[in-house]
Amino acid sequence: MGGIVVKKTLIKASLSRDIRHTYHAASSVAFFGTPHRGLGQASYASVANHLISAARLKSRNKAPGELQKFSNCLTDINSEFVSVASSLKIVSFIEQRDTPPAGKVVQDWSSRMDHPSENARVIIDANHQNMTKFKGPSDANYRRVQQHIIALVGEARAHRLGQLAQDEDDSVLREDMARAHSFDEQNSRLTKEPIICHCLPPFTAQFYIRDSYAAAIEAHFTGADKRLRCLALHGMAGVGKTQLALSFANSHRDQYPAIFWVHADQDQKMAQDYDDSAKNLSLDLGGTVGQLQNRAKFKNWLIKEPTSWLLIFDNVDNLASIKPFWPSAGHGSIIVTAKNPEAITSLVQKSIHLEPFSEKEGAKYLLSRLSDPSSQDESLATVIAKKLGGLPIALSHVAGFIEATSCTFEELLARSHLTTKGAMRLMWKVSFESLGKEATQLLEMRALLDPDSIPEGLLRDESKAINEKPGLSSEAAKYRKAVSQLRRHALIAKDVRLRTLSIHRLVQEATTRDWESSKLQSVFSAVSQRVSQCFPRQIGGASMSKDWEKCAKYAPHLRSLARHYQHAEPPLEGSLDFPEVLSHCAWYLYEQGQIDGAFSILLLARDTCISVLGDQPHLTTAHVYKNLSAMYMFQGERQECANTSLLVCTIREKLLGPDHVDVAQALANYATDLNALDQLEDADEVYRKALRIRELLQNSNTEPELLGQLLSNAGRCWARIGRYPEAEDALKRAIALRRQSLGVHNATAISYYGLGNTVLAQGHLDAAMAYHQVCLDMRRELNMTTYWLGVSCHKFAVLHHQKGQDALAADTRKEQNDIAVCLLREAITNFKQAQSEPGLLARSLFRLSALLLEVGDDWEDEHATQESRELYDEAIEAAGESFPENPTEQDYEELVQFDHR
Repeated sequence: MGGIVVKKTLIKASLSRDIRHTYHAASSVAFFGTPHRGLGQASYASVANHLISAARLKSRNKAPGELQKFSNCLTDINSEFVSVASSLKIVSFIEQRDTPPAGKVVQDWSSRMDHPSENARVIIDANHQNMTKFKGPSDANYRRVQQHIIALVGEARAHRLGQLAQDEDDSVLREDMARAHSFDEQNSRLTKEPIICHCLPPFTAQFYIRDSYAAAIEAHFTGADKRLRCLALHGMAGVGKTQLALSFANSHRDQYPAIFWVHADQDQKMAQDYDDSAKNLSLDLGGTVGQLQNRAKFKNWLIKEPTSWLLIFDNVDNLASIKPFWPSAGHGSIIVTAKNPEAITSLVQKSIHLEPFSEKEGAKYLLSRLSDPSSQDESLATVIAKKLGGLPIALSHVAGFIEATSCTFEELLARSHLTTKGAMRLMWKVSFESLGKEATQLLEMRALLDPDSIPEGLLRDESKAINEKPGLSSEAAKYRKAVSQLRRHALIAKDVRLRTLSIHRLVQEATTRDWESSKLQSVFSAVSQRVSQCFPRQIGGASMSKDWEKCAKYAPHLRSLARHYQHAEPPLEGSLDFPEVLSHCAWYLYEQGQIDGAFSILLLARDTCISVLGDQPHLTTAHVYKNLSAMYMFQGERQECANTSLLVCTIREKLLGPDHVDVAQALANYATDLNALDQLEDADEVYRKALRIRELLQNSNTEPELLGQLLSNAGRCWARIGRYPEAEDALKRAIALRRQSLGVHNATAISYYGLGNTVLAQGHLDAAMAYHQVCLDMRRELNMTTYWLGVSCHKFAVLHHQKGQDALAADTRKEQNDIAVCLLREAITNFKQAQSEPGLLARSLFRLSALLLEVGDDWEDEHATQESRELYDEAIEAAGESFPENPTEQDYEELVQFDHR
């Protein structure tokens, strides 16, 4: 089993920074009688028995459970090795003779990988024990092995030492120097090369590559120029678009130093994959605020990176969703897969339409998926391929069913009454009926989840597994058996490294197609309860940033459940657990900038609360309304925001009493909404009420972060009213609390911003600049490339311009104006890159145009003023007001909420 040990070593080395040099140093592998194939086809337990017998061990001492564990272990290792193998040259040596009494230890079909990296498959005229035992140099087996080993060594030397290694007259010293140079080069590569392709979905090693399509992709991406090349693969579901893209990616790792996979059917999944890619490239900003910017960092990397990269958008639904993630330039290649060609053709230079297999191709593919195709009637393979319309996923499923049940083509056709009409539907039904109870339940529950990256722990009770004694009757063993059965039937795929499962959308549709409403209700209730248990919660109105990574794992599955709930006929019955967890998921999406998704989920949560509770007040309803109010504020619906916040206050006061910490938080939010409506006296009254409750609870469970937020908002309100000493005191207390609880954080920067404005209103320009400098430095330290940094740049530019105007010396005025121009340009760049209210960009453009006019750059001033006016028109139209004929700086200031002025 040395080959299996080598595979596991290379897998571990590819994942570990400490030993990755081992993985990079390996250029080729020669496997002698190694079982490569399984995944429902090879009986690894049988292989184990053959090995035990060949080694003259007593197999009767090996329990069935131990052999099954051995089988599962080999299945996982070989699944993982598929992606690792793409960077290697592989030769598989196959035993020709039997090993008494076991026969062939590793069968021919298992000895070959059928992978693009497998350069040769070589028959050795020996049994398993004697494959590497030779009589001498004249032995035919020796010469056969020697020929391929020399070829592998030559390729390895050429790869590592270049032309130097090819010179036979080089001295030992020269060769040692070359090795040292190669080692140094490798170390340099390890420190500079990004982490590559750790998140590629599982690739089916036995995928049947149609040469015409592979050649068309290869031709499109071949060329000397460095322009961005884009190609689309489109066709009906199950035709093999994803596997074709995966095959190209796995076979071209040498061509592309970096390859990235993006699940493109949801905005949130695309955003998460971009965030993960940034981390794999070590672009991760760390902390909590920086994660929001990782996606922009990755997109910028794609545009500027000089080396070749490959980016794959899988399963694109519409053009609008993919555009924000599409790099405008770069030295890379992009593959897009989609069912609908109209969804992506405008973004690519070439489209390839994938057709199902012909009858001949389908039969060949079906037979290639079987461990022993010689035992089947090849003519019936053509019949089955024709009846299933040549669809690869259907044929793959048939092969999995045959392997799992050991039936023949004749028995399959007789058992399923397979006719051309409805053939696929009947095939699914027959397969589902052959599953065990646990496997059926597992498939049903996964049918309602997002099909990609389902965490293994999501639908299994880990607490039971931990407390049970080992054995086949344990929950963990039942789960493994169910997963194994589903994989043998080709109904799910498993990513061993990420510990996730995936299921094809056609399998999901087939699973749920004939469900009655009671069945859907039962499965939905069980799955939604489990997802609710796993999803993190927002505590006391604070940020969920510490749980973003965990939220990202479960949010797609919660959104999938939401879609099933919305579209169910007759309607499903919801419990309060469902809208409660939806509200927390929506807040996570809001913090990730997924505003539309957050808003739609909150509306569903609100409607579910009304359906379950009617007019009865409940804390879940209050939480939903609290988060809805934040959405209304973001959308500029300030009155709707305030009305919703007041509802939250009313519900919480009624259920919790007037002096509860959650009531104080609700009052603080309501006061902030009144402040935004310029109802300052009312806001002041509500702020003081909230502070009174907080002060009463100061020695109990008051969170410093939330008290700091309340003081910061109240301080800025009091500054607007003109109560400056009180405002300064509140803001300084807020800064102290936020530094204590948050440290360097945008919330802390917001308090510094408010304090700077407060002292500026009292005429203290230098003190204001000092506070705003701290705010700006903090946002830069956080690597923020959002509108928050733009707001600080704009404000600091205004202060520098004001300081220049107050200066007597012309050089000082010019210096201050130059700084202001640079800051305004930085602000404009940030506003254009970030999702923000249009007034922010318009205001900075107008200010820059006026400043440039002042320093004499008339042409750029005209251009900037025109762009500013266009944006201002857009903002005024959205606000429903008439645009002034000659807009002033004050007109632009009024487009921006007060806290950003």
